[in-house]
Amino acid sequence: MDELHSPVPPPTSPTERPGLGWAALLLVLALGLGGGWMLAGWGAPVHRPTPALSQSLALAAARVEPAVVTIAVQSRRVVRGRFRLPANRKAPDLPRLDHSQGSGLIIDPSGYVLTNRHVVRRAVRIQVAVAGDSQPYFARLIGEDPDTDLALLKIDPHHPLPTARFGDSSHLAVGDWVMAIGSPFGLDGTATAGIVSALHRSVDPSKQFQTFIQTDAPINPGNSGGPLVDLNGEVVGINTAIYTESDGYQGIGFALPSDLVMHVFPELRRHGKVVRGSIGVYFESQLDPAVRRVYRLPSGVPLTQVAPKGPAALAGLRAGDVITSLNQHPVADGSALMQTIEFLPIGTTLQVGYERDGKTANVAMKVADRDHLYPPAAADRMGAMPVATTPDPGLGMVLADSRHSSVEILAVKPDSFADQIGVEAGDTLLQFNRQPVHDRRELSQLTKALKPGADVALLVSRTDDQGATSRWLLGGTLPPPLDGPEDGIRKP
Repeated sequence: MDELHSPVPPPTSPTERPGLGWAALLLVLALGLGGGWMLAGWGAPVHRPTPALSQSLALAAARVEPAVVTIAVQSRRVVRGRFRLPANRKAPDLPRLDHSQGSGLIIDPSGYVLTNRHVVRRAVRIQVAVAGDSQPYFARLIGEDPDTDLALLKIDPHHPLPTARFGDSSHLAVGDWVMAIGSPFGLDGTATAGIVSALHRSVDPSKQFQTFIQTDAPINPGNSGGPLVDLNGEVVGINTAIYTESDGYQGIGFALPSDLVMHVFPELRRHGKVVRGSIGVYFESQLDPAVRRVYRLPSGVPLTQVAPKGPAALAGLRAGDVITSLNQHPVADGSALMQTIEFLPIGTTLQVGYERDGKTANVAMKVADRDHLYPPAAADRMGAMPVATTPDPGLGMVLADSRHSSVEILAVKPDSFADQIGVEAGDTLLQFNRQPVHDRRELSQLTKALKPGADVALLVSRTDDQGATSRWLLGGTLPPPLDGPEDGIRKP
């Protein structure tokens, strides 16, 4: 017969093992009386967030979250034949609206909101949802800066808005705790935590004015434009980009440092763009260490080209010269050169030290407007949204006069006002704001006086597939039009 083994050994009485019962009893008493320290060295210790860190994160989030907003954007693209039409009707080509979301930060109680330019680029309508307010606000684009990917919006709130306090990003160190707050995937008020994993990171070589704080705080689509916050509850960056191969979080995110942001914001508010200083030189912002070793350039900025008639050219500098100092202060590399000059007032006199053929010299030159030295790229000019010269009430319907003294709706533009309130292709429009409509001319007269914010009510007749006819009252509040000066979009 097979022998059966129990997985649990049978109990042993104190009489069978003299002294064992007393030892067990003493151990139980020791643990029960707080003697858990006896086991403190057994096994690996369990690490848990300290109450101080947890409390700091909670306080930091509470200080900043009221100033973080969700931004909903409608942008235009043209598609072919994407309209709901009755049978046997050909659909014309009309623009379609794409919908996207991002985040932003209130930086002035009167309603100035900072976000990323890529969040609102090509937008025809921008809405900003403020925490605690029941309705979103339509926003105007005040200014944008392609070089840093920042944009400034303005809303008109009914009350002073909460703002966030900016901190000094130059004091950050690798390993500091930070939080990313925003609306990833449209989930507003989301806070994630991590550390600063690198500083002064350059991601896109074509963006010479961008340097980033790198963080492993989870940043996902929709976080763009939201703040990066330190444990003091101060904004140290604006979340801008992620490194990803899956369109989602993979442990590396990038935020524009607050020191740069606070230089850009006043320029956008004052000029609608950033006026940057320049002396008219071309160079590589970051030289490979091997190049510096070969050319024995421990510091300094070798010039690859000098802009004709620019300050440097007029002062006698030429390609191959190495700028070593500005106003007697050493210049380590191209990034330091740009950061020193770009926000100097136009016309400021600089003392520039340089080397040529092993000899050093100093020369004076005046800072010029960068845009005058380097005209904007044609591709960026092509990206500007055209602005119509006349406003449109923007109901979004293709109409035809019916032989029954009414107006037939041939098509409905996707995402238009008519589409949003439930108008369908094939409906017959009978009344507009309680006024009978007999033809398109009559409708045009009724809609001519409409303004953004006006209430609109339509009475339509609808026939289903079985031939049954019903009447529908449809309506809503007219938002800003998609084209024209009233759409809230202004290019600098």
